[in-house]
Amino acid sequence: MIDIHFHCLPGIDDGPATWDEAVALCRAAAAEGTRTIVATPHVMREPWINEDRAERDRLLVRLNALLGGEPAIVPGCEYFFAAEVLELWERGSEGPLVGLNRGSALLIEFPAYAVPTNAEFIFHELSVMNVQAVIAHPERNGELARNPDRLAGLVAKGALTQITAGSLLGEFGRGPLAAAEEFHARGLVHIIASDAHSLTRRPPRLGAARRWVEKHWGRSAEIAMFETNVEAVTRAGVVA
Repeated sequence: MIDIHFHCLPGIDDGPATWDEAVALCRAAAAEGTRTIVATPHVMREPWINEDRAERDRLLVRLNALLGGEPAIVPGCEYFFAAEVLELWERGSEGPLVGLNRGSALLIEFPAYAVPTNAEFIFHELSVMNVQAVIAHPERNGELARNPDRLAGLVAKGALTQITAGSLLGEFGRGPLAAAEEFHARGLVHIIASDAHSLTRRPPRLGAARRWVEKHWGRSAEIAMFETNVEAVTRAGVVA
């Protein structure tokens, strides 16, 4: 499996603090069946700005060396939504944004309880720029959970959605699970990822989530959410 949302670079956001923790977290993901992890540190989100792509790349190279390629770690980021995304993306390699596996898909996080009023316009502009917006954990967003029509509008503007594995397994309570179920009923679930942060606080349970999806949503949904759609958003880069 490929996990497109994973906080594994140590000491730069709310993921692992040390190299030992980072290695253990990635190896736990490998034990669940994950062969490639897209490292998605928070960028442009207080207090984790992480503008220095070169420093993030250095951490990624060292983590790969410590892991020996099992699993493979490839670059990405989790961008905290703002209108500046258009300008930041246009800066290319000189800017802080990195698409998933250095491709054209960008993981975007909204505030926990709201969706900015200009989100539809920005997503449309991103699609014009041939950027695939991937909405991180919409089932954990208060506004989208209450109003799935808003999520449907964002998807209509070209966005895909990424549901957190733990939400399906009940780790965030009944609300996010109910929202994910409603989104699925409306055809608004595209990718499952772990959003792993630590072995204790948010472990990488992608394998368990895959079994849950097959049991509750069926084999075709499982293949789409864990293989077809994931491979599509990471295809522009070079997935190990």
